[in-house]
Amino acid sequence: LMVRPMTPDEREAFLQEPYLAIVATLGPDGVPHLTPVWHHFDGRRFMLLCEPFAVKVRNMKRDRRVSLCISTDDEPARYVLVQGTATLSDDWDPELLRAMSLRYVGAEKGERYFERTYKEVRFSLVTVTPSKVISRVEEE
Repeated sequence: LMVRPMTPDEREAFLQEPYLAIVATLGPDGVPHLTPVWHHFDGRRFMLLCEPFAVKVRNMKRDRRVSLCISTDDEPARYVLVQGTATLSDDWDPELLRAMSLRYVGAEKGERYFERTYKEVRFSLVTVTPSKVISRVEEE
């Protein structure tokens, strides 16, 4: 088994796939808190939509350091690890939720999911600006 870095093109393509990101924040006691989330990568930053009173959001308000792990569970194993800083905002474009809904749920169900969720759920935008990114592919 050989592990190699992803090329920039491989990483860009990988980050457009509908893989969940596991976001790690730090609790008040210093214990990591891990949560699976949808994400959107714009080529520079990662965007997450999170409910404002979620533990991860409360943690980010106190300590802006976060990590993301985006990985496959198939072969060849591929993953991107991100360390960065989170910025929170209540001002975000609904098209972000629509794009994420279509990507993660599919065209038909995604539009219905977007319409329902946009009306019923309040979100905060979390923007993660990476300070370090590691991407790997495991090959035979």
